[in-house]
Amino acid sequence: MLKRVLVAFVVGLFATGLLMGLSFVADSFGFPKIASALFWQNTLLQSYAPLGNIGTAAHPVYEGSPLNFLAFLASISLGFIVYGVLAYAALTWARRRA
Repeated sequence: MLKRVLVAFVVGLFATGLLMGLSFVADSFGFPKIASALFWQNTLLQSYAPLGNIGTAAHPVYEGSPLNFLAFLASISLGFIVYGVLAYAALTWARRRA
């Protein structure tokens, strides 16, 4: 059981880091939709953080706030939790099947 938890922990960290890195690479190559899909948890949480318009009504310019940074940090934790739980479930299912 402890081994499964540790493996799920490592898989959660690795999957979150890998997908976050691939998201930044995809965005730098000009594929923002793929980047948003790879780092879906950040896309989800950023949609709840308000943006401030520092431009005019005719030409809006949106700027992030500290809430956007907190949403980014929370998205890393959310990814780790989701992928870790999925890895634990998959390891438990594989163990019962064997």
